[in-house]
Amino acid sequence: MHSVTIDPALPVSRSDIGQNKPVGFKIIDSRPNNLIAKWRGRFNFRSFQIVPDEDPADILHSKIEKGLQIIGFIPRRYSIQLTRALTVEILQLKSVYHEKGPRLGVRVDSVLRAQCDNNRKTYKMDYRERITRKSIAPTSFPNESLVNAAISGALKKMFADPRLLKCLTQ
Repeated sequence: MHSVTIDPALPVSRSDIGQNKPVGFKIIDSRPNNLIAKWRGRFNFRSFQIVPDEDPADILHSKIEKGLQIIGFIPRRYSIQLTRALTVEILQLKSVYHEKGPRLGVRVDSVLRAQCDNNRKTYKMDYRERITRKSIAPTSFPNESLVNAAISGALKKMFADPRLLKCLTQ
């Protein structure tokens, strides 16, 4: 079993778009388990599983909370009393391996769903990032960097979505 450290880059530029408005925030992990990858080679010669060394929901909670602060919001614990709320759901965080001769190919998928609720307005969008690498030598194991890059790509799309930001600021 291999463990990876989840620590994606936070691709957010400082701004005051949030105008110090409070926003309730929570994260939900909807995946059935914490397994990122499970692979067994031909003839069961090689096999491995990949899991995060910490709960991805906790890591993403702190990253997204920091991102909200960078763009000028005041993140608060999610509460029904707040009129402005953001829920981020981890839908997928998965690596799939393909064996071709002595080399492996890998595809890493990350999908986050953000939902903004502001008064009676709701906006929901899925943010996907897929990274594919072919012909990886068996001695290299780029899982951690690829997983973090895929999460970072999904976060970048989320924080750059003008409709999500508009919902949060109204």
